[in-house]
Amino acid sequence: MAKIEIGADVERELAEEDDETFDRMAFAAAALELVRPPRTRVALCAGASRVRVESGRMWGRGEGARWAMLSIPARASRRAIALAVAELSRGAPLPWALDVLLAGRDPYRE
Repeated sequence: MAKIEIGADVERELAEEDDETFDRMAFAAAALELVRPPRTRVALCAGASRVRVESGRMWGRGEGARWAMLSIPARASRRAIALAVAELSRGAPLPWALDVLLAGRDPYRE
């Protein structure tokens, strides 16, 4: 199991919390659908204190196949979730994808 290496600034942002009420799991799923991490199967789960990303090689699935787990706590900010999803894209997200998530219409409100 390997943790994705990220800088200290991103670590702080992944710990960012927000009291806004919205469906964080649906937001994360929509972010993953927009970015579509290449050859990566991602599991979403509830987290405890901050957004957390773990990933590793998926043995037996061919060259470059990976697995990832994205933990989303109950008070995670949209920005923290979007940054975590961007990390999963291995540096190749569509330039507009995260802007769409953060500025678009909001079907995720509860």
